[in-house]
Amino acid sequence: MSSVSHAGQNQDINQFADIKQNLLNRKRDLWNQIREDLEKEAMEKHQEIANIIKENGDIALEELREADTFSLIGLKVEELEEIDQALNRIEIGQYGRCIDCGRWIDKKRLEIMPYAVRCRDCQERHEEIQNAS
Repeated sequence: MSSVSHAGQNQDINQFADIKQNLLNRKRDLWNQIREDLEKEAMEKHQEIANIIKENGDIALEELREADTFSLIGLKVEELEEIDQALNRIEIGQYGRCIDCGRWIDKKRLEIMPYAVRCRDCQERHEEIQNAS
């Protein structure tokens, strides 16, 4: 039985060791950013409440700012979920395989977008469908 190869290399966990380490590093960085965002938000919130009480300022503006903070955190959480999915695919030996066509995703694409789940062609088709709806 021949082994499946991609650009002349066997598809195994060791092949993606650098990408896996980059994903783990990014995951750690994102958690640190989220923690810092929440700590900053908590500190600012107390100061802003005091200022609102003093100045009876526009609470709607505060609500908008608060929504922006949580929307930024939401984007980071989405990226964390993508990272976890990529790490899982590495562990089960499915990392780098397109979820639509089953072909191997180009390694350069994976280096740029380590949590890509589709090859470039399938991703373009997927985006066309998404934009059409």
